[in-house]
Amino acid sequence: MPFAVIILVSSLILGVLLSRKYHEKKLIIWGFVTMLSIAPFFSWIVAILIGLSVGDGFAAVAVLWLMVPLLFLIGVGMVGAGLYKTVTGENL
Repeated sequence: MPFAVIILVSSLILGVLLSRKYHEKKLIIWGFVTMLSIAPFFSWIVAILIGLSVGDGFAAVAVLWLMVPLLFLIGVGMVGAGLYKTVTGENL
């Protein structure tokens, strides 16, 4: 679990640094950070904690199965909104 926390925190720091450097592509950067690091690692941490508190591994798997696709789709939406904003120049 410390490995997942370290990767999650380092990816969040990387996302903050990149979004400050490339301000016009902030939605695209955060969409990819959400899809590639926040969705799997945050979901895994939350699922493990819920599984330990409930005492059932199946609860952890169910939470993981619900959270990963939901967060991944949020990331896809952020990338789509960022691309739409870049192409059309509209302010979302």
